[in-house]
Amino acid sequence: MDGEDRRERSIGMTVMTEASRAGEETGGRGNGLLRWTVALLVLEPLLMYAAFFVLSSSINWPSSLDEPASVNLPLVAEQRGAMVLGYGAYLEYSLLILPLSVLLYFALGRRGASSPLLAVAAAVGAISALARALGIVRWLFLMPVLAEVYLDPATSGATREAVEVAYTSFNEYAGGVGELLGVALTGAAWVGLTSVAMLRSGRFPRWLGWLGLLAAALLLPGLVSVAGLEVGSLFAVVGGNVLLIWMLALAVVLGLRLRRIRRGA
Repeated sequence: MDGEDRRERSIGMTVMTEASRAGEETGGRGNGLLRWTVALLVLEPLLMYAAFFVLSSSINWPSSLDEPASVNLPLVAEQRGAMVLGYGAYLEYSLLILPLSVLLYFALGRRGASSPLLAVAAAVGAISALARALGIVRWLFLMPVLAEVYLDPATSGATREAVEVAYTSFNEYAGGVGELLGVALTGAAWVGLTSVAMLRSGRFPRWLGWLGLLAAALLLPGLVSVAGLEVGSLFAVVGGNVLLIWMLALAVVLGLRLRRIRRGA
């Protein structure tokens, strides 16, 4: 009997040791995901503010988006380096929303947020990232070519008119995909669903969830332009800034939790 007891204790100790190791490995992976999530939440506002600073000082962005080809194309040619730098940062910011939305699904889901809502939010965030990118790339590849043709002294009047038509058409199409679909619709839905999941979990500061819902609400008015109504860029600018503040606040909250985990370990 003593031998059997010893064998049972030995088996029990082995099982407990393996379970402990598995828990440590899982916790290590979870902490790694959390670190990457915090890093992206901090990087995103830095990229967006860098893009805004470069583009606003060089081509008067975002007000210049409403200007005709005769105003914008000379600016594109004159400030091509700054424009590529600024829109490159904006493109990186937009594409990083895709991995960020996936990381938030795991990081928040591990901490009690509603997984079904976060799964939908992650999918919508991925669509938002791709739609934003499709809207931005025109400034990096198409517009410089149009500017060269438009400003070429050998270009005829008819060709310049055709360039103006192409400029307006691509702006309307890409602006609809990037700004309406990517920012006002799916971007707002991504932030809103993530914030609702945090509020429902009860394990995150409530002000953080409400701040995210405010950002989503301020991004939505851009959709009314589909009906031919203009609300101006005020809502987009304010909503974008509130969104970036929400990202930084979420980074702080998750960073503090990661610090507590490390101290506990």
